Amino acid sequence: MGDYCIRYKTCPCGDKVDVTLIFMREELLYDIKNYAYIEGHVMGEEKQHAQHTLVDIGEEGNVDRVNRVLAVVHAGVVEMLYPYTKEEVAEDVIDNMMEEPEEYAIEMRVPRTMSITTIRFIAKLIHEYMVYKVIADWLHITNPQAASHWEMKANEMAEKIQSAKNHRTYAFTRKTHPW
Repeated sequence: MGDYCIRYKTCPCGDKVDVTLIFMREELLYDIKNYAYIEGHVMGEEKQHAQHTLVDIGEEGNVDRVNRVLAVVHAGVVEMLYPYTKEEVAEDVIDNMMEEPEEYAIEMRVPRTMSITTIRFIAKLIHEYMVYKVIADWLHITNPQAASHWEMKANEMAEKIQSAKNHRTYAFTRKTHPW
């Protein structure tokens, strides 16, 4: 399946396409655990307790923090992709219940002129961004000195997402000359 899934639906208005990006929780957790394992082993023996705490990021109890951070990061990505993710306000109840969804979906309405390659690129960037933000948050707790590196990587992904979001390809037309 990969680290994301894309669903398309033609919008009734004709000039837009409804796209849903789906990020599987298990795929995100897999990468988070792998990066935590690597970062933990880079820390060295002198920080053995912090190393174990970092590597245990996906264990029971610890994963609750990961779930909360993933929920916040997902909401942030949806906001980052505004105006493609804009929704009207509806009567709804919003609570702070712990969530552990199987997937994180981002529903967008994009111009028909947006390239599928751009959408695929954005999806890959979002996956990395979500993973980096969780690692940075966890490192703020377990090894604050290393957190800034992952926060910087997350910021780089955010900048790339913004840049790709604003990049659209239009058909190139050349004006004809009268001679």
